[in-house]
Amino acid sequence: MIHTAYSGASLHDARLREAYKVCLRLLRRRYPSESDCLAVLPAKVLLSLSPVLASGSVIDDLSDNGAASADERAGQASAWIRMLEEDIERGDSTDPVRRAMAHLTRTLDLPADSVRLMHERIARDAVKATPQTWQEWAEYQRAALGPILIAVDCVTSRLGAPLIMSAGHEAALVDAMLGFQLTDDLTDFAEDLERGYVKLPAEALDGCGVSAEDLLARRWTPATARLVRAATERARAWLQPQEPTVHWSITSALLTRAFTNVYLAALHKVERAGPALLSQKVTLSSAARQRILLPTRAAAAVAWKLSPYARHTPTAPTPHEQRAAADLSGRLPAPRGRMLPPAPHPSGARPPVLNPAALPRHVAVIMDGNGRWAADRALPRAEGYRAGANALRDVVDGALEIGLPCLTVYAFSTENWNRSSTEVEAILDVVRDNIADQELFDRDLRFCWAGVPDGLPKDLVDGLRERERTTQHRTSLTFTMCVNYGGRSELAQAARSLARAAMAGEINPAHIDQRALARHLPHPVPDVDLLWRTGGEQRTSNFLPWQSSYAELLFTPTYWPDIDRRDLWQSITTYTQRQRRYGTAPIENTAPMSSSK
Repeated sequence: MIHTAYSGASLHDARLREAYKVCLRLLRRRYPSESDCLAVLPAKVLLSLSPVLASGSVIDDLSDNGAASADERAGQASAWIRMLEEDIERGDSTDPVRRAMAHLTRTLDLPADSVRLMHERIARDAVKATPQTWQEWAEYQRAALGPILIAVDCVTSRLGAPLIMSAGHEAALVDAMLGFQLTDDLTDFAEDLERGYVKLPAEALDGCGVSAEDLLARRWTPATARLVRAATERARAWLQPQEPTVHWSITSALLTRAFTNVYLAALHKVERAGPALLSQKVTLSSAARQRILLPTRAAAAVAWKLSPYARHTPTAPTPHEQRAAADLSGRLPAPRGRMLPPAPHPSGARPPVLNPAALPRHVAVIMDGNGRWAADRALPRAEGYRAGANALRDVVDGALEIGLPCLTVYAFSTENWNRSSTEVEAILDVVRDNIADQELFDRDLRFCWAGVPDGLPKDLVDGLRERERTTQHRTSLTFTMCVNYGGRSELAQAARSLARAAMAGEINPAHIDQRALARHLPHPVPDVDLLWRTGGEQRTSNFLPWQSSYAELLFTPTYWPDIDRRDLWQSITTYTQRQRRYGTAPIENTAPMSSSK
């Protein structure tokens, strides 16, 4: 199948074929179990992933070179990353792994920042600081695993088999991989001790009465046995199938199933290894791995035939898509320098002084009145949406100025497909413009997308996902854009997910409550404090019905294109003057009445 994949990937050049073969051989030699798990993917996807994973393996080896100092290891890894970037720029390399990576990056138009971040996070492993607590260990692993998942998703998404479906899905995958990583640490325990490393946190050792010196001296004691037992139990808890909280793609579902089954078997061998765990690596035989993976591979063969991937064939873009791709495809890097502050309002207006404790955490906005604004001016409705884009940028700046944690806007609903094709295209063009607005995304905001890809142009879906990737580590404002979103549809998705979980025995129907349903919502949008609709209409139009159950509602008459940050500040001021009771009785004023006239 791999030979067919070479042709499918247009690898007709002998040097390129050899480069990809080197990557595959490196993975099979360095990570035999993981390579077997990855074989549940279509051959072309696996072949395309091999340079990404092989380059990460090279950097990991440079970072783990025990013969060098930490500074030397970090320098070697950084030098390799610089050479890779130069090779990508040239489109070729004398090193086969970098040659394949350069070809893949240029062929699939991968975002350079995502690849660089993955490599830099792997290179950080050159500093072998032992975590003190399990929380520190998990935070370190999340920081390292997230960029790897994003880089993999960049490849699989380009090939029509996305790994990550949303920001919430990415977080769930990273959490699942904590179990994979801990199992890997346990199977490699002897090799790490040989290099002088104890990767388990000090909290785990202290809790079992084990010292790092005993482990490095290979002393097996009852306390050591307790340590291994406690660590394997923790790993197994992470590996056991959990209640699904988000919708998983075929790629992530199959890979998670394959890795989980193999790692559970590896944990069983770790438990049975006893004192040998301190002196030799724990491995599963090739035959054992094939036996374990057989059911998953059979399921994969059927799944890929029935999935959209089987029908995914790159086609020549339309002129409209070509224009959009010039802005979106692979041209949305995160800013490299200091992020820009919010632009000041032209009038010099400053946000009002409000009690921080009284501010809403999450404001959701229905940006209504664009078409009527244009009609009042005898303009095409499309001009109203374009004017609305300018209003949105100013409102985002105003949210940043006032320190609002979350802002969500309703950009395109599932019901909007009922409008004319001209108007639909105009709305989606404005969404493209918003996503491609680099000045906007030079602000300190984290972008999230709520909605489904069904029916949306591929270039727009890629742009939305890419903005999520490149801003995921921002901390100031979470800016969510609802594109192709419907609240009832979201609730139906949650119901289907709960039903599947109940049928699979993963949840007892009698235990389904509000929290269980909330965990199955596909989009991690927090509860809304203030739902604001412009344009004079007084309805919520299928917008965040679950999250807005206790939101304060505010309807204002101004059409959206005439809105600016001052309207946002006024809306927030109005919110601070309301009393939120959540179903309780109003607070009575028991203070004595004033005697003043």
